[in-house]
Amino acid sequence: MRPTRVLLIASAAAGALSVLAALVAAERAAVQYGLAASAALIGYVLFARPAVPRVRSALAAGVGLFAVLMVVRLWWLPEQPADLRWMTPCYAPMDGGGASISPVQVPPTTLDQWRQAIDQERLAAVGLLLQVLCLAVAVIALPVRRGPKGTWLAEGVAVLLLAVVGVNVWSRVDGVPLLGLLGAGWPALLATLAAAGMVALSGARADRAVLVPLGALLIAASAAAAFDDVTSAWSAWWRFANSGDDAFLEAGVAVSAGVSVAGWADVPAAVRTGMALAGTTLLAVGVVTASRDAERA
Repeated sequence: MRPTRVLLIASAAAGALSVLAALVAAERAAVQYGLAASAALIGYVLFARPAVPRVRSALAAGVGLFAVLMVVRLWWLPEQPADLRWMTPCYAPMDGGGASISPVQVPPTTLDQWRQAIDQERLAAVGLLLQVLCLAVAVIALPVRRGPKGTWLAEGVAVLLLAVVGVNVWSRVDGVPLLGLLGAGWPALLATLAAAGMVALSGARADRAVLVPLGALLIAASAAAAFDDVTSAWSAWWRFANSGDDAFLEAGVAVSAGVSVAGWADVPAAVRTGMALAGTTLLAVGVVTASRDAERA
């Protein structure tokens, strides 16, 4: 069996284990299996050696940055701030009588830890932005092989994705400063915009199995989910930090830098992990295939 096939199978198997670990909330195991999947994918790209040098280097850099993000997240895990996933902001007068829920004031240390988690997610989004830019360079370097029909379809999907992100951002501007919201999530927003552009450009450069557009779309959806995570966490943090004496914590709804309370909140962590891994894998395989097809042609 060819080394490239062995590495691709190993990457797929490790990716499936990462998704399964995320499904059972085993975060450390999910990141470790994700790192193994990305390492095997790097080996696949190096052994496959796409024909175009710029495609080869940009693709290897994009997959390598994906692995670096896994390493950083694994390094952060022992120092993660206090888990805030089961806290949600509730606003009610503190002097009201007969309340059925005992209010719990938010200590300043908890707010600081919460803000630290948001800063970490913003830093991870910078790495995501660099990864998307490298993968976009690899896609752009591919020769145009498809007609206008595929291009229009890809562009329509990209515009639709951006419209959903815009509506989601607008829904959060309810007493929350827009500039602060965008300032908190600007790396993930730029990553989403770059990924949407990659989707639009991938339609004309698709391989025979259309893996390049599918991978680009999953990466764009993953970037949009990361943007939603950061903005939702910052919005909740800002409400807490500026609530005075009219807010308390109530158990029951997930709120953290990694889990949002609106927009993408119904998408499980396992699905998001699968989108990131599958998107990078499909795009890498598709780019390699399209490069080889262009060389034969």
